[in-house]
Amino acid sequence: MTSRKPIETTTLGAFPKPDYVPVRDWFDSAREAGGMNTSQTTRDYTTDIAKNTDAHEALFIRAAKEVIDIQIRAGITIPTDGEVRRENYIHYHCRHIDGFDFVDLEHRVLRDGAYETDLPAIRKPVSHAGGVFYAAHDYKAAQSVSSRPVKVTLPGPLTIMDTTADCFYNDRAKLNAALAETVNREIRALADAGCQYIQVDEPLFARQVGDALGFGMEGLERCFHGLPKSVTRVVHMCCGYPDHLDDDDYKKADPDSYHQLSAAIDQAAFDQVSIEDAHCCNNLNLLDKLPSKTVIFGAVAIASSRLETVDEVVARLRLALNHIDRDRLVVAPDCGLGLLPADLAEAKLRVMCAAARLI
Repeated sequence: MTSRKPIETTTLGAFPKPDYVPVRDWFDSAREAGGMNTSQTTRDYTTDIAKNTDAHEALFIRAAKEVIDIQIRAGITIPTDGEVRRENYIHYHCRHIDGFDFVDLEHRVLRDGAYETDLPAIRKPVSHAGGVFYAAHDYKAAQSVSSRPVKVTLPGPLTIMDTTADCFYNDRAKLNAALAETVNREIRALADAGCQYIQVDEPLFARQVGDALGFGMEGLERCFHGLPKSVTRVVHMCCGYPDHLDDDDYKKADPDSYHQLSAAIDQAAFDQVSIEDAHCCNNLNLLDKLPSKTVIFGAVAIASSRLETVDEVVARLRLALNHIDRDRLVVAPDCGLGLLPADLAEAKLRVMCAAARLI
């Protein structure tokens, strides 16, 4: 009897931060106050960042090890560091490049009116000065405490644009291209540091299909420009976080966007695409439309306190395998796990990995 390679499993970014981590994130406010408060965490981080000295490095490494160990124990084959250093994965990138004002914030309504907040502003050209590459530094620290290759996540240009206020360019395509260059600088440094799995997150593709097709795909490809073939290029396209756990009324992106984007996704110059399925239960003929891509398939919900059963996940994965070869299927949660309590996040990963082993 010939044994087959187990289906790979991964996570997609955020994990609940241990209490001792010296930064708060927007998931903290969602769990504690019943709703995300982006402007408050932005201000908190601006106040606290001066305290965030090298003395905290040991705490960040300790947190990364704790989060990675949980993932590996649960059965994850490609872990992330849980974004333990970040107040949110978008603004963390913006703080490390030139052009953003985090002092005088701008009020904006976001995500089709789903919420409003105060955002950092772009008031001059954005650029990466070089010299300091945060992603490579964070990767090396996380990889030093992991027995498996660690994947690093970065925000995509279109998603950065939606979570900041443009007060300079007034040209979305031009701004997208400028931001893509900053992401590319970080990604190339990551590859030079030895990172094998690099993920760019573009949840705004599902909300802004026109922009995604008009200039977003080009920006994504620019993000990955110049990478060696040894690096797996991953793109994550979720339908968006709700405002809090079990928020059934939140207006997520239309999952039909995946079908509208499928031809462009399949032709684009990256290797893997991550889609939600646990939340939206896609028409699985979507997988037939992605013949050249490995699909990271969202198998557990990240905004529901209900714990899935192994049998439920197995049944859905078996249906997916009617549409995709098993060697092009990777199993993951729908998105990052930051909204969940840590024990529930681990429980969901254990269910998901047990199901993947049974396939």
